[in-house]
Amino acid sequence: MKNSYLLLLALLTIACSQEETEPEVVVPEPTTFLEKYDNTVWDNDTSSRIGFANDTTRFLWTVPLTGSCVYVSDDLTYEDDAGVWNLTLERNIPSELVYVLSLTREDNTASYTYVYTEENDILTLEATLSVNGEEEGEPIVTEYSLLSGALTSYCN
Repeated sequence: MKNSYLLLLALLTIACSQEETEPEVVVPEPTTFLEKYDNTVWDNDTSSRIGFANDTTRFLWTVPLTGSCVYVSDDLTYEDDAGVWNLTLERNIPSELVYVLSLTREDNTASYTYVYTEENDILTLEATLSVNGEEEGEPIVTEYSLLSGALTSYCN
């Protein structure tokens, strides 16, 4: 009986001394800009608010103070009296998002290339206009500050 008691005590000691460890949760590094800044909102006091979603069918949102949010999507093409409009997502890497909005009318094309980068919670947009493949003027640079609310709290 004494041996059984000692054996039970030894087993309990061993069982209790082994700590249960939870598996380490490894969050993978984002592989795209949209994945990295998914559901974020950025503000520029003088121009606008924008938000990003990790969804190429609705990747960039305009976030008004009141009213409805509007999004743009990759491979968007539509035609109106001005000509044929195309929006194409050119680059989506963790450090940079680039898309091009172009207007083609007859043999002429005007396009804006939008480049987004982020550093220290400041989003920088650099927009460059090209007409028929030639860059026009200096790029327009706009900076945005990160807002605390998620895109889903501003836009449904």
